[in-house]
Amino acid sequence: MPVHSPTDDRELWTAFKNGDREAFSRIYETHASSLLRYGSKISGNRQLVKDSIHDLFLHIWLRRGRLSDTDSIRFYLFRSLRNRMLENRAIAPEIPDADIETLMDGVFAELPAEELIVDQEKEAFQILRLKSAIARLPQRQQEALQLRYFHNFSTEEIASILAINGQSVRNLLHRSISQLRSLIEMAEWLLLLLFSSLV
Repeated sequence: MPVHSPTDDRELWTAFKNGDREAFSRIYETHASSLLRYGSKISGNRQLVKDSIHDLFLHIWLRRGRLSDTDSIRFYLFRSLRNRMLENRAIAPEIPDADIETLMDGVFAELPAEELIVDQEKEAFQILRLKSAIARLPQRQQEALQLRYFHNFSTEEIASILAINGQSVRNLLHRSISQLRSLIEMAEWLLLLLFSSLV
């Protein structure tokens, strides 16, 4: 996904707000796929996610003259999609298999280095363990992890998207990583216990 500077985004957004259909198409083409991935992570109903994205783009086109200015179109659209999905009561705590490896890379970057040494044979097992551990987290923690490690939003941007303050985001992320570490360590201990009883 291309990264745009605040100036590029401001100019594109201004052109869109002034009725430029090409600017609108560029915004859609640039952001629709990442919005679909994000929406699919917070709701298991893919059709509802697609409908919400369609509604979002229809809404911003029809109200383009009344929209506020933005330095980050991506941030504006993510926050707007989340709000639209909340309005539709479409939030569901589910993480699709396809994105778990990306999320795992980000989460494990926060863990101590000794926990990162993994054989290739163990990788599939780790993904399953991580997926299981993430599924046990509260939905709000799952969403904070997704926004931070999959979509690379800053703490301040996550706070705005989730409508909470920055310290609450830091607490959510810290608590999530701590719980994941505990769950993974417990799984390793139980596996070792099970293995030793079989020998």
